[in-house]
Amino acid sequence: MTKITHEAEVQRQHPRYRIPVRCIYNGSQVSVVDVSVGGIGLRTGAIDAKPGRVLDLTLVFPFSGYELSLPINAEVRYITDEHSRIGLRFVDVSPRQHNLLRFILDAYLSGEVVDAGDILDVSSRRNEGKTREVPQRAAPQGLRAHLSHHGRTVAGYVGIGALTLFLLGFIGMGLFERMYIIPAQSALITTDLVTVPAPSNGQVTFVATGSEVKAGEPLLTIQGPQGNSIVIDSPCNCVVQARYSRAANFVREGAPILALREKTSTPYVTASISHDQLLRFYRGASAVIEYSDGTRVRENRIERLPTLVGEAASSGPFLVKLAPGRDLDMSTIGQPVSVVFNTFSGSSVGAATGKLRAAMNWAGERIAAAFGQGNEVAAAPKKAKEPDVDSGRRLAGLKQ
Repeated sequence: MTKITHEAEVQRQHPRYRIPVRCIYNGSQVSVVDVSVGGIGLRTGAIDAKPGRVLDLTLVFPFSGYELSLPINAEVRYITDEHSRIGLRFVDVSPRQHNLLRFILDAYLSGEVVDAGDILDVSSRRNEGKTREVPQRAAPQGLRAHLSHHGRTVAGYVGIGALTLFLLGFIGMGLFERMYIIPAQSALITTDLVTVPAPSNGQVTFVATGSEVKAGEPLLTIQGPQGNSIVIDSPCNCVVQARYSRAANFVREGAPILALREKTSTPYVTASISHDQLLRFYRGASAVIEYSDGTRVRENRIERLPTLVGEAASSGPFLVKLAPGRDLDMSTIGQPVSVVFNTFSGSSVGAATGKLRAAMNWAGERIAAAFGQGNEVAAAPKKAKEPDVDSGRRLAGLKQ
């Protein structure tokens, strides 16, 4: 009865079969334990060999009425005295030997009757694959066909190059924005305002009814709960920007009542930034401001950076004062804007780029100056050859 022994795939590549097969080595028969497409197992005792040695074996397969002998080389892989087994791996196996060995093993497993003609047919099979010729594309004929062919090729390369540049530019812009672009948390148009707080609790009565007040002019009175009244005068020639309380309202001490704006003040932009980004601004930064009407101001300068003093050094956000870059009406005070900061100029790469640009400008100026001097030297002989109109007149007068 034919037996099949399987092992783990990591241990053995081919399954082993126990079939009636004889092995001849040096004219002596050796007991066969099992055989596979890739090797054979023999009993120890008849063969004295060490691992790594290649043996010349002859495998004899008995069939009905005849026997088939298959010479084959095998390398000793291991010897286990515990199981009285020698493991050998077939080496230098030709494709025909491999096909014949696989056919015989399959025939034993399936129980088919194998004739000599079948074996001869298997051994005569060719293992070379037939190559299939690929028809070549016809060469373009005529000038128009050549131009069309080369035009498609050039268009393909241009398309690939454009796509590559687009991807590189997209990745570069992403890295640039991630490393050097900082959007402001919030930004708006404002100006220098003077807030008038309530000096005590009481009822508010506005004295100045217009939008403009002069320095020293009474602004409002506060009637205290005990009947005393306090009059607050204007600290400057100002415009009333905002009223936080209505007339006859009760206010508490310290609550804002009015916001005054000096007439000489001009609007500017303030943007808030987080505490962890402040050091990058001190190294160097520029701002891009976009207003609500769509106007965008680039390379805008930063007029004032926050000073880290006291509790402000450990808390945020911080306010950055920016020049508006355009004329702003007083009615725009309080409108939000979009501000984005560019810190590339303060980075090491930006500093190196600036130095390179300055060196290129210096070299361009020197080259332009050198060419300018050369033009002046070349033009000097021409001026020397030109006749002097005044001297000619004088000579003509002397002749007369």
